[in-house]
Parts: sequence; C-alpha cells; structure tokens
Amino acid sequence: MGCTDLGFWELYTRWLQYAAFLPMLRSHGTDAAREIWRFGKEGTPFYDTIAKYIRLRYELIPYLYSLAAQVTLNSYTLLRAVALDYPDDAATYDLTDQHLFGSAFMVCPVTKPMYYLRNSEPIREALKSRPVYLPKGNQWYDFWTEKAYEGGQMINADAPLETIPLFVRAGAILPMSPVMQYVDEIPDAPYEIRIYRGVDGEFCLYEDAGDGYDYEKGGYALVKLSWNDARGELVIAERKGSFATMVKARDYQLVFISKQGRQTKTMRYTGQEMKISASGP
Repeated sequence: MGCTDLGFWELYTRWLQYAAFLPMLRSHGTDAAREIWRFGKEGTPFYDTIAKYIRLRYELIPYLYSLAAQVTLNSYTLLRAVALDYPDDAATYDLTDQHLFGSAFMVCPVTKPMYYLRNSEPIREALKSRPVYLPKGNQWYDFWTEKAYEGGQMINADAPLETIPLFVRAGAILPMSPVMQYVDEIPDAPYEIRIYRGVDGEFCLYEDAGDGYDYEKGGYALVKLSWNDARGELVIAERKGSFATMVKARDYQLVFISKQGRQTKTMRYTGQEMKISASGP
C-alpha cells in the first residue's frame, strides 16, 4: 500500500490541489507511492479529494487548452504573480502564497497542515481556513459557493481538506466540459460556459485536432466570446478558421453568475455569430 503516514497523505492531497492549477498537472517522483488508490478507498476523504481535483482538471480542459494556445499565438502567460495584474494595489506586492491562473482564477494554496503532523499525529483544534487577499479594482466570486466579494480586502476563506480557496474575478468567461477519462473521449461534448457578471469580459475559445502539428500551419479554430455587462448580453462571434476533425456544431450551456444567483440557458452553436441575453427567452 505504500506510505500510510496520514501527515504525508494530507501533504500530497494539498500538493495535488495546488498542481491542478499549474500549467502542467503531473504526479511523479521517486520513493513514494502516488497512485490515487494508495490514499484510501472511494468514499474516504483523501481519495475523494484527490479524485475531485483530477476531475476538475478535466472539466477545465477547454479553458486550459485555449490559454495554452494563447501562449503560442500571443506570448501569453498562464501563471502570474498577483501583482503583475494589479500594479496599483500595493497590498499585492508581497503576496507570495496566491497566484493568478489564466484570465479567470486566483488560486490560494494551503501550505500548512490542518489535520495531521508526521507519523499521523493529529493536530488538535486547527483552523480549517486561511487568509486570502482579494485585490482591489475587481469584484471576486468564490468558485465553490459563488458568493461575491468586493476587492481590496482580506477575508478568511474556508479551507477544509476538500477545498483549496479559489476565486474568479468578475468579467471572467470560463468554458468547461464534462469529466472524461481522457481529453478527447467525447469529441462533441457540450461546453458549459460560465459568465461571472459585474464588468465586461471576453475569452477566445481555441480548438484544434488535439494532436500533431497542423496548428503550426493554421489548422485551428477560434471563437471569441464577449460579455457586455451593461446590456447583459453575450456575443459568440463567428468561428474563425477550421481543421479536418473540427466539430461543426456543439451544445453550449451558458451559466450567468451574479450576486443574485445563477441564470442558465442552453443553445447550439454552429459557427455563426449569436447574441444571447442573460434575461428573457
């Protein structure tokens, strides 16, 4: 079964939560078991938490793949210090335990044990939370609860074993897909596109064959998503480009998230421009 030290199990679980929000998620090394079944069974806390973040990573593939394309196309940076995006907020300058991940997320890893020390020694009465600074100039949403916060404040964020504090800035557009066993298991899988209301925003959805080098010869497609907050309108632009195995029609579930809650609409995108209002039919 490998290592049974619950202190290591907690550490590994927190490592994997953090790694789910890095450009590459890769569990490897030497002298320590890393397979999920080494950390208990389905239905137990460590196993279920590790599975939760592996599944979330697959759900985020449309977001991650689109951002990775922007690294190639426009020299984008997926992983950034918070201060780089908020240079006018001096409180971000020494913020060394939070980072931005793409255009949507601020990730706040848990870096201290809350349950066990070495040799499975329990920690008594440890807080299951950590301080998080929300930069000013943005409204922020808790990814898990969708509660909205104003920027420019320190909050105490819940951080039990199953939760890494994770925040999405207002204006973010976040494309997601169903959980899969491998990335192209369901080529025409529907996309869930979350729009976090509060300010205008945009996102460029990228697709290609998923393998090979045809993208270097222009074998890819781009769909620009633009959110106008004042009008409450999402514009899905005409698709630009194509490739041999491109899915020409795909179902989109649009989820508009605001302080008032969620609104959901379903539509089918066929490559032509569409305008969708967050309210009304």
